[in-house]
Amino acid sequence: MPAATAVLFPVPAADALLREVGERFPGAVRPGLPAHLTVLYPFLPEVDEAALAELAELIGRRAPLRVKFTADVAQRHLDDGFVPLRPEPDGPLRELTAELAARWDLRPYDGRYGDPDPHVTVALDVTPQRAREIAEHVAGALPPPALLAEAWLVELDGGWSVRARLPLRG
Repeated sequence: MPAATAVLFPVPAADALLREVGERFPGAVRPGLPAHLTVLYPFLPEVDEAALAELAELIGRRAPLRVKFTADVAQRHLDDGFVPLRPEPDGPLRELTAELAARWDLRPYDGRYGDPDPHVTVALDVTPQRAREIAEHVAGALPPPALLAEAWLVELDGGWSVRARLPLRG
């Protein structure tokens, strides 16, 4: 049984930016996953075939979504050592998170951050000064718009692995 699962959208358009930030600011980028927008973490501790089929059906009802990214330079995030990219529009992502959370009676990040904004994490657990430097760099190097056409169910068991690819078909 995996230690944790998550539902996310891979964002390959932001991979180069994360690599660049990781090279320029060692230790700032989380290893192990490509750039992604988290829909719901943690998801179910164990995802059986019935839950997977229902998840695929709920995601499959939605249409692919084109998003562009903006740098989030909110002081509260920078003071916490966190540098995110925000997708626009974010309404469909918020709706999907709310739908999945309600269906399985879950809270994003176990409720630690309230109602978190959809985001791609660029840097985490850095000093506020380093967060400001990274945010300034990111603002001048935003990734191109991305088409979110497939969600992933991922499992954490010593490392992250993709359990299922869930296309949006709506």
